[in-house]
Amino acid sequence: MLGALKEGMRIQRNLLLSVALAAACGDDSVVVTDSDGQSTSTGSTTGVGTTTDDVTPTETGVPTTGMTGTTTTGTTDPTTGQVSATESTTDETTSTTSTTSTTSTGETTDTTTSTASTTSTGETTDTTTSTTSTTGTTDETTTTGTTDTTTTGTTTGTTSTDTGESTTTDTDTGGPVEEGFGYAGMSGNNSLVIFDPQAQQVVGAPVSLLPEASYPYDAMIKPDGAEVWVVGAVGDGVKVLDTASGQLTQQISLTGVGEYAVDVSFNADGSRAYVSARDSGALVLIDTATYSVIEAIAVPPGMEGGKTALDPCTGVVHLVDWYESNLIRFDPITEAMTSKPLGDSLWDLRVDPSGSTLYVTDRGLDVVHVLDVATLEVQASVSVGNDPWGIDITSDGALVVVACEDDSTVHFIDTGALTTTSLALPAGADPRDVDISGDDARAYVPTGDIPGNDGVYEIDLATKTLTGMIDFGISANTNVVAVTPQAVACEP
Repeated sequence: MLGALKEGMRIQRNLLLSVALAAACGDDSVVVTDSDGQSTSTGSTTGVGTTTDDVTPTETGVPTTGMTGTTTTGTTDPTTGQVSATESTTDETTSTTSTTSTTSTGETTDTTTSTASTTSTGETTDTTTSTTSTTGTTDETTTTGTTDTTTTGTTTGTTSTDTGESTTTDTDTGGPVEEGFGYAGMSGNNSLVIFDPQAQQVVGAPVSLLPEASYPYDAMIKPDGAEVWVVGAVGDGVKVLDTASGQLTQQISLTGVGEYAVDVSFNADGSRAYVSARDSGALVLIDTATYSVIEAIAVPPGMEGGKTALDPCTGVVHLVDWYESNLIRFDPITEAMTSKPLGDSLWDLRVDPSGSTLYVTDRGLDVVHVLDVATLEVQASVSVGNDPWGIDITSDGALVVVACEDDSTVHFIDTGALTTTSLALPAGADPRDVDISGDDARAYVPTGDIPGNDGVYEIDLATKTLTGMIDFGISANTNVVAVTPQAVACEP
């Protein structure tokens, strides 16, 4: 019975992909506005996003390219932070492809008043890859402060505006989406690319993020998987994409309360979003049911809001002082902010699933600080690559993955032994983010702006090798990625 059900789901998934990719290869297009570093917002959560200029749709069916990576293994001394490293052999993989021709005709009606009719014929190239599963003194300052859709195409959206604090639906293009798809923000054309990590292919055309999420700085899938939230540093706001339809359904302007938005996370039940805003020096609390701002809580005086991480066991939000040496802690019950000095130039952070350990990247010292969550005392500082940006942790807390921008490397920290392994990405890679798949088998890292087309790298976490790159078919600087809903389960 279970085998038949799985086979049926596999056939349905393949049919969905074939139809979506066939439509994307037709004459459909997405319109965006080239970024000039400016954006216009209304200052409310009700607004209309307008886009102009044509952008060539992302080519679908691009097979993955086999990559060669150099793996280095070392041991870090928890006291000195020094690591002794040895190189191991490189690994190269080549994908295989098959071709499927699909013709589809259909009509779909969206959740507002827009409709779309699509007739498409196309050829898709399906790529098969092989993956393997794995896995001081504290000074404190306190201030209070499966979709059923079977077609894809260009959809002309009719804006629907509420009189309250809810938002609108933008005119946009996107393919049907199902659980397990990935989302990557591209700052070069201010768009969101939807891709299938298993088929290693792009789904539909890029979705415009203008104006609120101009220069996408973070993307996060809600804990229930229903939505993707993207924050824009230049756009001073948020765009919300419905994962079932692949369409942008909400936009939230944070002008005046959450300017230069750089990060978003959610509480355990997904009812509240936390958006960290650098220029406003605040953590903005948003009701995810009404998409309205609840309030903006100021970070401690003289500090700026940076990246955030939720403690899955207590609901506490940890955040860093942007490019500075302060760790900030927000208590959602008392709404108090506390801070303590740490390191040199903090950037990103994650709490392990047990809620006992906090990992913080330090771009100034090129280390990951390991802290006891209860006391915020540093237990060790583990040396990694040059300029560590993004960080993620497996669901069992056994492995931390760190993307290091300046030397184009990815580092893996065994959290039990605090030993490290490094992987060299292809020359020119500019990794700034990382997200681990739900089964802990793979990690996905944005390419940045590399020669030729941009996309995301796929890394096998069992072998710690590069298995390939999902080619987006355009050059537009991939800088953020999300493939797994935010982890909120406490697993002590």
